[in-house]
Amino acid sequence: MFEAYKLEKEANNFEEAAKCFSNMALTFKSQNVELWNEINELTNALRAPENEITPLQEFYVKMFQHVSYDVQHKILLLTVNNTENSIHQCKLLLLILKRFPQAAITHSPRLLEMIADGMKQDPQKYQEMLVEEALPLIYHKTPELSPVLVCRLFTISLEYYIRQIIDDEVKCDTNEIWKKIFQVLMLCGKILRWETFLPFNKTWGQNVYWDKLIEIVSISAAGSTQVLFYATSLFIYSLHCYIKNCYGRADDTEINHVLVEGFTAEWNVESSDVQSMEPPQISLTTPTSKDISKAFVHAAQCWQLLNTDQFQRDFSKLLLTLPLAPWISRFLFDLAIYFGHKEEAKKLMSEMMVSSSLIHNLQLLSLNLLQGNMTIKGYGYIKDIIDELPTTTGHILDHLTLKVPRHMIFIPLTQKALVQYCTKAILNTLSRKLYEPNCPDQILGNLLVLLQLEYPRETIMAEQIFALITTRRAFSYHLFTTYIVTIDFVEEFMHIWHTHNEDFAFDLSPTQADSRVGTRGTEKGVREDFRIIIKQQIAKANEPLVPLIANFIKQEYMHLMGSMFAGAINY
Repeated sequence: MFEAYKLEKEANNFEEAAKCFSNMALTFKSQNVELWNEINELTNALRAPENEITPLQEFYVKMFQHVSYDVQHKILLLTVNNTENSIHQCKLLLLILKRFPQAAITHSPRLLEMIADGMKQDPQKYQEMLVEEALPLIYHKTPELSPVLVCRLFTISLEYYIRQIIDDEVKCDTNEIWKKIFQVLMLCGKILRWETFLPFNKTWGQNVYWDKLIEIVSISAAGSTQVLFYATSLFIYSLHCYIKNCYGRADDTEINHVLVEGFTAEWNVESSDVQSMEPPQISLTTPTSKDISKAFVHAAQCWQLLNTDQFQRDFSKLLLTLPLAPWISRFLFDLAIYFGHKEEAKKLMSEMMVSSSLIHNLQLLSLNLLQGNMTIKGYGYIKDIIDELPTTTGHILDHLTLKVPRHMIFIPLTQKALVQYCTKAILNTLSRKLYEPNCPDQILGNLLVLLQLEYPRETIMAEQIFALITTRRAFSYHLFTTYIVTIDFVEEFMHIWHTHNEDFAFDLSPTQADSRVGTRGTEKGVREDFRIIIKQQIAKANEPLVPLIANFIKQEYMHLMGSMFAGAINY
């Protein structure tokens, strides 16, 4: 029979060769070396890429098409059982599933077991085989599998897809990847007869999935595997959205957002005296911050659920298999800050990889503010931040200050936002001096300089300062000509001067003659000096405030430190 087959093969007569080959396969004896060689050549041809096939391989492919399905099936199974190389066995089983979809339920458990075992030898190769080839063949023909194997396969798939996202965030379509992850999750749920979760839809917010998860939690047993895997998937999805949105883009420029402590409107209230059991709200400061805060809050909710006694052990083991360390590190620090866990945040910060000194100093400043009033050490971080402001200009933010016990903001790393945040931190500390007896003119002047950045939002404090100045009938501040340029402030000084019939002791410039400083406006030279200064400041009214204030903080760093922390070295 083999000789007849060889003749037909040499004549390139694949139909007749197929008949001979079928007869030999039906009466196959494993000792037939020549037939084994032909079977191996045949299976190699069937697995070869179409664009790389040789003329001989083309013959095998055409001949195989004329072999009956039963014989085809038997030939491929014989090859699987006679192959010792596990990767070749897996490839042959994949070939069987592709050619005989109806056999998926029968052969896929063996294939999936072999892939899971093969992860110990060559993780990357077997991962890719599982995700790209094996799983798509069983989506519509789900086999019976053990819960342990199903969970293992999902973990392998999840790791594969997460690596794709992390390694190639720019080029890959992350929505498509999440669609596939949820598809695998739904498949696992179908095999194990879990409560049905939701498919991936990029237009749905995380709250839709969270509501569904809570619904499933309410009808599930404690420590349920379905809740563990659904919650873990939602956690990682929310975490990815959080990290991705933190690195948002505006006008083709990547702008990082960092979670920091917000400010409260009550200047004279110690933040440590006002505590709430509720987590702080997150203020919306930029168009991106809404998406960032939603993703963060849902990741936090999932994290809390998964760290309850019933899930913590399994969740921790699952996390160890996934390449999430960079995301988790940042998230846990932000979570500690969010819940006000100061000591935990300090510990986590000491363990974090510092990728940016600017971000690091900003987080240190935020942590310092979380502990109560800003200290000298916290003030030092402001200097470091101002010294390395980014090139992106950005915008002045809304909602940096709220009338709440505590709130958080996602601050974009732009010049305006960072100078605004640092200015606000200094203002909140320095403004407490307003309530002390005989607050020095230097502090009043420094406050006015800083208030310019967000004026007229800061009208109340400005009015308070001008009222103090008016009652004193004298004001000395030699930095006036360098840093006071807001037209409303300049006009207020003019108003005070004229209201008192020019009988007011203003000392606003170091160039004013010493002999005139003590007079009360009766000398013509004093009046002329004042008019020149005011005219000069009006001409500066359009000067950009952000670089002006940043320069003020840098140049007057020690002077401001003395104003804020005089008599109290508070670290």
